Amino acid sequence: MTRPSAAPAWAWCNGRLTPFADAHVHIEDRGLQFGESLYEVVAVVAGVPFRLADHVERMRSGARELGLEAGVPPPEKWSAILGELHRREPHPTATLYLQVTGGTAPRRHVPQEALAPSLLAYLRPCSFPTPAEISRGITACTVPDSRWQRRDLKTTMLLPAVMAKQTADAKGAEEAIFVGQDGFVNEGASSTVFAVLSRSVRTPPGNQRTLRGVSAAVVAELCAQLDIAFVTGPLTFSDLRRAEEVFIASTSSLVMPVVRLDGDPVGNGSPGSVTLQLAYHFQRIFWAPAGR
Repeated sequence: MTRPSAAPAWAWCNGRLTPFADAHVHIEDRGLQFGESLYEVVAVVAGVPFRLADHVERMRSGARELGLEAGVPPPEKWSAILGELHRREPHPTATLYLQVTGGTAPRRHVPQEALAPSLLAYLRPCSFPTPAEISRGITACTVPDSRWQRRDLKTTMLLPAVMAKQTADAKGAEEAIFVGQDGFVNEGASSTVFAVLSRSVRTPPGNQRTLRGVSAAVVAELCAQLDIAFVTGPLTFSDLRRAEEVFIASTSSLVMPVVRLDGDPVGNGSPGSVTLQLAYHFQRIFWAPAGR
């Protein structure tokens, strides 16, 4: 799994580069007080972002829903911001965090005037999973899904995810998987969930229950290339429990096998062949400049 290291030294804050320690938001920033903000985390290798266009489009889609379109930079601006940050801090591997908020105004649910959205970004050095880590896999636990109904919007309202991660940590697990009251699996606290059933890869559908995963789209592309059956459809808790293999995908974990779920082994308790095949090819794309 991704391991963040030292704090950034620089940040991009509302149009200018500034020391990270001096980058602040106003006390009445709408992202701070109302959660009116969107964010993206982009993997960066040698200064080159992975699937940047997909991240930009996902933020644009959310911004149209929240009325924050004016705050989302075009792809070339994302690249310019990343370039400025990377020149100051040329990490071999990192993540770019970029957030847009509704701006600053006296605290009212509906502001009385048009606001200028706020934009902040920074690079954080990190390392991504190694083949040895993938061969070991991770453990996960399931938790009831207490989130709001617009999970397709990548907002900073992450308290339920924080609480789910705390539950997972207390149980010695690395990821929490949200299960709705209807018994259907939604997604991980910070990942997309996949189950292998009869060697067919299944993942919950992309709708308001789940976030459209950038890494999940790569998994779907790889399945098509490798002639692995791929199904987007409802995934029940019982499906997850009886699956031959379970894995997650995300910006930070790439493709990572889940070898234990709720304390019990998944399959034979080791990463399965389908997952390992997808993980291998995902890593091949991720580390190749052409893939980024």
